[in-house]
Amino acid sequence: MNTKRILPAVAVLGLIIAAPQAFAQVGVYAGFFGGYSSQKPSLPDASTIFTTNTTFCYGLRAGIRVLMVEVEGVYMQASHNIDWGSGLLPDWDGKQVDYNYIGVNLKYVFSLAILHPYLTAGYGYYSADIWNIDEASDGGYNFGAGLEVTLGKRFGVVVEGKYHHVSLDISSLLLGLGNFTITGGVNIYLF
Repeated sequence: MNTKRILPAVAVLGLIIAAPQAFAQVGVYAGFFGGYSSQKPSLPDASTIFTTNTTFCYGLRAGIRVLMVEVEGVYMQASHNIDWGSGLLPDWDGKQVDYNYIGVNLKYVFSLAILHPYLTAGYGYYSADIWNIDEASDGGYNFGAGLEVTLGKRFGVVVEGKYHHVSLDISSLLLGLGNFTITGGVNIYLF
């Protein structure tokens, strides 16, 4: 037999067999989440010490999954109160920081039956508004890990931990906003 003809025939046969299974692993979903947001703000002046309280965060997500890769659009919102320690700008003490994120995440999923652990990384548009002081927005990144447990074909329960980072120009100061979130939520698969 001629191996030059057999190898391409085997490759085509493999694609024909694998294609329906690949398309069966395509999913479009929408979901919501809520959880815990812990912010670690910083200013370039090392003598300025302040923190923000931990708070509830919530948001929406929608995405598409093809095999082991997901692309997901996310909106998240949290409001933190500033607890001033020492240093400049004492008029920020007690002010509320509204913190928002809208962006795109890429996920790599390791499927194990109904358990779907994943790694995620993304980039998006972050905004912060310190009430009666100033507001700003800029691009920033995030990364994390999570686990989705699918319950049937249309429903998934998701737990995720993620670190967000962005630096914003608030009142002519470069405010670094490191933010860690732990969230839980639900995904509903549309198809």
